[in-house]
Amino acid sequence: MTAATEILKKRGCVKEFFQLLWLNVVVTKRNFVEYIKVVFRYYSNFSFMKTDISLLTHYLFKNPFRMSKHFLVKKGEEEVYAYGETPLTTLEMIAKECAITPDDTVFELGSGRGRNCFWLHHFIGCKVVGIEWVPSFVRHANSVQKEISFRHEDMFESDLSGATVIYLYGTSLSDDKIKKLSQKLSSLPPGTRIITVSYPLSDYCPEGPFEVMRLFPAKFTWGKADVYLQVIK
Repeated sequence: MTAATEILKKRGCVKEFFQLLWLNVVVTKRNFVEYIKVVFRYYSNFSFMKTDISLLTHYLFKNPFRMSKHFLVKKGEEEVYAYGETPLTTLEMIAKECAITPDDTVFELGSGRGRNCFWLHHFIGCKVVGIEWVPSFVRHANSVQKEISFRHEDMFESDLSGATVIYLYGTSLSDDKIKKLSQKLSSLPPGTRIITVSYPLSDYCPEGPFEVMRLFPAKFTWGKADVYLQVIK
């Protein structure tokens, strides 16, 4: 390696470092603004406020992104940066656009800390089931509120019977895993609605029974993405 090549390589590393640093600053700012919105919009519901504060306090010194990465590394997974959360203000918009009602049973695949499930329970009033592979997330979510079922299960193996709505954030899943999950979801009863972020399941399972009913943009901490509402034909 020549001296010039070494210099260019170092400059590239420095540039990447500052790009990641700036991205972290932007995401932190967006998370702060989002939390202020959550306080003003949702904390008038005293029960939700207690739940949310209890949840966030538990993770004050336990970063869920690092916890998820540590768990996936121990499991030998290749994709270790798989954790993500839907902002609650975005979840509210998704719930309205997809017409989720108190009569629905919503399964969230990859429920993480369970914050989405808590919001849906308190503000929509539907039955909610969270499917999560990281056991520490499940244990604490179940200890926060007993009315919601959180299962320590692999979403690819979990029994999804009874669901009327499936919510899958899943932006970090590999193409192979999305295809595998699409094949599993294709066996759900006709009329089941499936909400995905950034991609429709029909892209990965063209022969499947997925019909896109709605497509709309939504804001996430990392930027905008399309949200797809599909129904099993």
